[in-house]
Amino acid sequence: MRHQKFRWIAALLALAFFAAACGGEVDDAGDDAGDNDADVGEEPDETEEPDETEEPDEAEEPDEAEEPDEAEEGEPNFYDDPRGGVFADFQQTYDRSNHPFSQVDTFCLPHDAAIDRVDTDPGITADTIAIGHIRSRLEDAIAFGFGIPVGDPKEMFEVFIDYINAECGGIRGRMLDLGYVEAELLGPEVDLSRNQACLAMTEDHRAVIVMNSTGFQGSANLCLVEEQETAFISTQGQTEEFMGRSADRLISISPTLEESLQFMVTDLLGTGALDGKTLGTAAPNTPGQFEAVEVGLVEPLRAAGFDIVFDQIDCAGSTICQGGISESVTNMVNGGVDVFFNVMNILTAPGYVAEMVNQGYEPGDVQFYASDFNSQASELVSGQIANNVDAGNLYNGAVIIDFRPTGDYRTEGYTPTVWQEHCNDLYGENSPSGANAEWESQAGDSAYGMTSSVCAIVRVMARALYDAGDNPTRADVNAALASLGPIDTGALTPASLAPGKTQSPDAIQTLDFEFPCTQVFAYTRDSGEPVCITGRGDWRPAPR
Repeated sequence: MRHQKFRWIAALLALAFFAAACGGEVDDAGDDAGDNDADVGEEPDETEEPDETEEPDEAEEPDEAEEPDEAEEGEPNFYDDPRGGVFADFQQTYDRSNHPFSQVDTFCLPHDAAIDRVDTDPGITADTIAIGHIRSRLEDAIAFGFGIPVGDPKEMFEVFIDYINAECGGIRGRMLDLGYVEAELLGPEVDLSRNQACLAMTEDHRAVIVMNSTGFQGSANLCLVEEQETAFISTQGQTEEFMGRSADRLISISPTLEESLQFMVTDLLGTGALDGKTLGTAAPNTPGQFEAVEVGLVEPLRAAGFDIVFDQIDCAGSTICQGGISESVTNMVNGGVDVFFNVMNILTAPGYVAEMVNQGYEPGDVQFYASDFNSQASELVSGQIANNVDAGNLYNGAVIIDFRPTGDYRTEGYTPTVWQEHCNDLYGENSPSGANAEWESQAGDSAYGMTSSVCAIVRVMARALYDAGDNPTRADVNAALASLGPIDTGALTPASLAPGKTQSPDAIQTLDFEFPCTQVFAYTRDSGEPVCITGRGDWRPAPR
């Protein structure tokens, strides 16, 4: 039973905080933390104001749109990203035209309502479109020492949806009807809770698109996209099997699990960083993870001519993977391993690295590499290794290859993107609770990054609904979503969607783990010296 109580960690390990994943003991639920019931099937008051939102005069006010004069209908409109490089190159692939849900410095623009709207499919009436938000209860982790201060995602989704309805006329005149349900993060029935959330969103609320920004794993993903044939936008990295079975309905703001490892391997092979080294890794036998490590990491390395010590860590059916750690480290020592790939989770990696210290590894003896597999690109997760100071010193200097802009705010001269600032300003101006995160707070709080992430997810949803046409069916919506092409992420990193490629990241960078961290805005912890994961800014196309 004790092992079952830790099943929450599976959801925690792959949260998507695009600015930084930081710790603390602040929950994300606001005043609704204790409400575990689905709030579905009810239209908010804001959705019943057609006289205010569909007024023709309001829809033809170009002065309120940020770039209408520069992008008349049919005229190209490209954002000039001041960061240059892959960012500027990416923007040249994204013609924003005068699309009401594609402007970089405006969340949405008023636009004309479709004429002769009719009911088309479950969840799509002449006046409304049902959408859904599933929130995983991150606050449940506080009791276990893993507080996640991300603000209030429920309120964030509500603010952005209400803004679309009240200020931009909904989607071609249809108001968005947002349903809401929570899913457990821990407990012996976490999988049941997630599948119940799936059914609440699909069978009860009839959501056309469901969204999540707080992590959502397991069979419930297939409940949504395969069994219920409903589009699902999530920050969660998924297996290639799940993506393939989704018929392009599963949209991920992260690479697949296999890709996150393949990107790292391909990049390292290209630089020659592994030449002359003895390689090792140890993967948990959590269902799906061991196989992903074998396919994404071990097989490509062996195909490139490298031998690698590849061990399995026994999880005994839980996420507490400790079986065989001592024996595995002994294998690494005996094999002369001087490069180790960390693919373990938040509970396993600290004990494994500490055992490496116990068996004689000293700083400089081994170079660690990681990706975001099991969220090792997160300061919250990898920072746990430094709870043992000697283990932290050994892990200091670990190199991470990933798509996240973690720690970019530590760079001298850093300024947030225009999109991040607009999203956070809009939320701050309209938040009923008065929340208003600033980018400078990211060293101890991820609310700024979460706001940007939710903002981007909602915009992807709205853009797909708009592109589906005046009287869309659910099939039209699914096809439009998978065919969006370039999309805006929280930090405007290169990302796109296409049929057969519904995991969006298109660029990676190198990041460094530092302990103890002496940089500005270091990630502070409840105990011990601060840690930092900071990107080098050497962004390049993802090696697909």
